[in-house]
Amino acid sequence: MTTGVQPVEKYGQLKAVGLLIGGISSFQIGATLAKGLFPLFGPTGMVGLRVCMAALILLAIWRPTRMTLTPAALKLLLPYGASVAVMNFCFYVALVRLPLGIVVALEFTGPLTLALAGSRRWLDLCWVLFVISGLYLLLRPETAAVAGSAHALDIFGVCAALLSGCGWIVYILTGTRMGKILDAGQATTLGMATAGIFLLPCLIPTIPTVITHPWQGGAALSVAVLSSAVPYILDMMAMRRLRPKDLGILLSMEPMLGAVSGWIFLGEALSITRWAGVLCIVVASLGNVLTARKATLH
Repeated sequence: MTTGVQPVEKYGQLKAVGLLIGGISSFQIGATLAKGLFPLFGPTGMVGLRVCMAALILLAIWRPTRMTLTPAALKLLLPYGASVAVMNFCFYVALVRLPLGIVVALEFTGPLTLALAGSRRWLDLCWVLFVISGLYLLLRPETAAVAGSAHALDIFGVCAALLSGCGWIVYILTGTRMGKILDAGQATTLGMATAGIFLLPCLIPTIPTVITHPWQGGAALSVAVLSSAVPYILDMMAMRRLRPKDLGILLSMEPMLGAVSGWIFLGEALSITRWAGVLCIVVASLGNVLTARKATLH
């Protein structure tokens, strides 16, 4: 009887992998589309449109009338929603100043640092060195082909990307606790709605522009769907079947997918040195995921 179940289970896992990759790809495509709308709405206006529209979509799916908030959930909701707002705001501020692949790689150091924090294994020191090497390769000034001048990344954009990574840390810490109190769909909906309230000052100035440019307003709605609604739904479907280890391995590829998306859709070609920096971040994340389980078994 087990031989009949295993193929079905294996098919379900492969389907979950496809869903998760689809969610990650959808987010990256949404980011490239959002960057194309920056000249009209600006990065702050775009983040206001994206988060507030995504909140409305999620509220339509998981209706607030069905939710019961406990005092413990209310206590976590403010930092949880604030972290969502900070992540998205800083990500878009960085995106207008840096290539997509570099922004994703710098942002990814946040949860990676959280995963490595407090570890005393010598092997984790290797992953820390990979992170440091990756940051060095990404941030070091490069000699331009013309006039031999050194070209450094925009420091404000770098700080914004790293701050987005810090927001991701708070999101993970508060989100995991929220997930134990509320259904995952309800927790994310409330978090996105709270973030939307924080970002209302970014949304309100864009409303006249949306009215006078309905096609671009529709594109902004597409960003909300591609970058929030679709990835969330696909991630939720995938996480029901994937083990945490498999989930971590797939998410580790996000910096590389960001670099590839920026190259294909935005023409943001990175130098070999900065590709190597992105790869170092990916290797550090993969190594941490692949060796973490061994440590718990001993």
